[in-house]
Amino acid sequence: MDGDGEDRPVEIKKLISEITQKPENSVVAKRIKRSEGPFFQFLYFMHKLITLIFTGKKVNFGNYSCLTKKDVATLSSKASLWSSYSGTVKKYLKVLNEVESIRGKRYYGPSKMSLFRLFIHSFSIIAVFKYQVLFRSAIIVIVLKYLNIYLSFNFIFFQILIIIFCIIIFLVSTREKKEDLINSQNNLNSIKDITH
Repeated sequence: MDGDGEDRPVEIKKLISEITQKPENSVVAKRIKRSEGPFFQFLYFMHKLITLIFTGKKVNFGNYSCLTKKDVATLSSKASLWSSYSGTVKKYLKVLNEVESIRGKRYYGPSKMSLFRLFIHSFSIIAVFKYQVLFRSAIIVIVLKYLNIYLSFNFIFFQILIIIFCIIIFLVSTREKKEDLINSQNNLNSIKDITH
């Protein structure tokens, strides 16, 4: 869980209850109610839609989860974990249980998630599925090419957008570095520094 209050501690009971009833499957907290304004909610909807179109996956959860020991072992060796937790979970864990989660109130200060960082976050999730994105994009581009022939509307602009999108996804996927994941404990030079 994140430590900023948005993942409500009260929901830990729901996660534990679910994994106790079905101990073979990890559990994720599916966000059912958000507190952001309409612009952010629209962007979040578009992110989920684009993710579904280009990956075939519905990623409707974040970090808040309760994993089995087996699934931790599976995920811990995946380089994409360094770039996107939720994307990696969705790709490599075939069966997931869900509990409903309401976004909590931040303990302190506004979110540091700028619009730019929000886009990078979204692209990072999609980049975990980069080869599926490439395959689906190729199909869409081919379909649009045939539509160009049979319809009077020119789809070249959309084809170019899809190609640019694929390039961005593959650039973002370079963040997936196994050595950074393995050496991530080096980010915590001293626990004392954090607590003071």
